[in-house]
Amino acid sequence: MNYFTKYSTIRHHAAYWITRLHSENCTDAEKEAFQKWLADSQDHATEFQYLTEIWELGAGAPQTMLPTIPVARKNNILLNRRTALACLGTSVLMLSPLGQKVQATQLLQTKTGDISTFTLGGKICCRMDTDTKLAFIPDSQCCRLEKGQVILSASAAASTLWVIAAHTSVYLQLHASTNIRIDPDCVHVTALQDKILVRSEHLPASGAWLQPGQRLRFFADGHLHSDYPEIDTLLSWQEGRLIFRNRPLWEVITEINRYIPQKIKLDAPLLINRPLSGVYYIARGNAFLQMLVRLLPIRLVNNTNGITLLPA
Repeated sequence: MNYFTKYSTIRHHAAYWITRLHSENCTDAEKEAFQKWLADSQDHATEFQYLTEIWELGAGAPQTMLPTIPVARKNNILLNRRTALACLGTSVLMLSPLGQKVQATQLLQTKTGDISTFTLGGKICCRMDTDTKLAFIPDSQCCRLEKGQVILSASAAASTLWVIAAHTSVYLQLHASTNIRIDPDCVHVTALQDKILVRSEHLPASGAWLQPGQRLRFFADGHLHSDYPEIDTLLSWQEGRLIFRNRPLWEVITEINRYIPQKIKLDAPLLINRPLSGVYYIARGNAFLQMLVRLLPIRLVNNTNGITLLPA
């Protein structure tokens, strides 16, 4: 086993254990298996704590994704994991140079309305949507999506990547690419090129492999939904436009609001579910709103906080 294969495998297992230990249905047998794995090698302990630091860069999962889990229970989960670490190998874990790694954390962020492209560690292409934040440790194989939407492509030689988004982790192999998005009530993961491995507390312990074009959505209430979306529509934001096909008006407005500093308020109860199709060009937002006035019985009211859509 070569160097990259060895440490990719260890990191793969470490990320799996982080996901399982944060799961509400983690069993005693799994905890025992984790303890055995952790004690098997100093490399295991080092990588586990390394990924733990990344996991906690954003202070754990966003609370909006965990409406049924009180803050106190989240602290208990973290405490249980820390207690297990302390009991199993405090002296080993303290030897790892994690402080230096955490200090080297690179925080990438886009402003509202901006779309940018970065290269992670010289190997991973990262396309970031509006109002997106991603924490990355240079020369590592792991990052954490804190909010927004990204397209990640592992195209360079010997490149693999673990991506943590809320309580979901995604593993990219060489040549694979994925689109990951965090909404207040959902995490969306789509395989774009080659298959990707997804792990979550809501999946079996072995995780799930997504085939190219397949999307898996993790909702805050615990249910999952798998489908094959239209990729051109899903990724149209890269070209500075949003394509809507028979989407309810409230959903269209919610999506547009992600790209503009002054928000649109929809105050037309009878029209919120009216299906709408069209193309919104991010750089020409007003043109789209004027089109809405012609298509629907609504009027625009400008105010200091943005625009309100009212019945005509």
